[in-house]
Amino acid sequence: MISNKEEKLKKGQKLTKMAALLVAFLAILKAVIGFFSGSIVLISDALHSGADLLPIFASWFGLKIAQRKPTGRFSYGFYKGENLATLAVSVFILYVAWEIFTEGYQRLFLISSIKIPILALIIALVDALVLYFFGNYEIKVGKAINAQSLRAIGKENRAHVFSSLAVFVGILSAQFKIPYLEGVITIGIAILILKIGLETTRESILALMDVSPSKEVEEKAAKAIQSVPGIEEFFDLRLRKAGPFIFGETKVGIRKFVDVKRAHEMADRVERTVKEKVPQIDSLSIHVEPFESDWQHLALPVRENHGLNSLISERFGRSPYFLFLNLKAGKIKGFYLLKNLYKEKSMRAGLSVVKLIAKQKSDVLITSEVGEISFYALRNYLIDLYQAKGKTAKEAIDYFIVGKLNQLERPTKEKA
Repeated sequence: MISNKEEKLKKGQKLTKMAALLVAFLAILKAVIGFFSGSIVLISDALHSGADLLPIFASWFGLKIAQRKPTGRFSYGFYKGENLATLAVSVFILYVAWEIFTEGYQRLFLISSIKIPILALIIALVDALVLYFFGNYEIKVGKAINAQSLRAIGKENRAHVFSSLAVFVGILSAQFKIPYLEGVITIGIAILILKIGLETTRESILALMDVSPSKEVEEKAAKAIQSVPGIEEFFDLRLRKAGPFIFGETKVGIRKFVDVKRAHEMADRVERTVKEKVPQIDSLSIHVEPFESDWQHLALPVRENHGLNSLISERFGRSPYFLFLNLKAGKIKGFYLLKNLYKEKSMRAGLSVVKLIAKQKSDVLITSEVGEISFYALRNYLIDLYQAKGKTAKEAIDYFIVGKLNQLERPTKEKA
């Protein structure tokens, strides 16, 4: 997928030039053949194709305006120029639908005569196939760069296959003097194009009103935020469309002890992660809030497997067991013990235990001692550290609940 926003806009602008040349060529070809064959319906379709140059120009102009750099007056850039162009395209599509409907109604009471039907039939088929496949390509690129105007033109060109087929049927009905058929098919095409015009008009107006993108985009952004370590919660996620891009903001909750520099780094990481997972997002403002919760998940090193009555271990990395428990509003809601499989590890036992604690999603560690490496590793996982007090795990937890444990601001010894 195209990642650079300037490249996206230039690619869209280049495609509109290609569309203009193709549509102009087909319009001239249909007009010439229609004139010499005497096919009024083919000449009408040529005029229809010629008129399609207007929305293509509007799309080109909108994508060009969107490339302008932000100014003091337009600090968010000119991306919505593409949405305005889409609205212009939509209005034109509605106009085309009305004109085709009117032409179809008139054709209910007229039967044309054709001089060279084979050539007229061939150009009608060529026009249908070329515009159908090119319309699909426009929609594909429009989705890749998130350009509404390109998708609108692509849908109109793809729907043009039906008008071209109607021209084909109209030529045949004129050749064989079949009444009503040309008019009925043309009216059906008008209704189809009207539907496309109404949908595109709705999309462009909603984008100009800062509508939120699809639920799929919101869910991807939410998952990306939740995947960043240290982000305890997020709320007030707001996304809005601006041309081919999306802007947004959200609030994230992190632990109170995290300093300003680290909080800023985490906010930057959230933005980078979201942009990687959702490339349409051009900018995401992150507001950091202190995290508060009724729930806490505690970890304590203990000597034995006696539940809450286990004696607190005086060692961290070499502790035989670890007790894990959940607190809600100061009340124990459950606990379990895990054997320390790293107790006999020759080196970096403490670091391995840190990863074990982090894997259990603990946010508080109560310990008698902790080395330098383990201390900073725990802080990197945003785990609060408290100095143990009392003999048993239950006593230490009671002291923690009433706020009588000292928070560790530095390691208790030089080495883990």
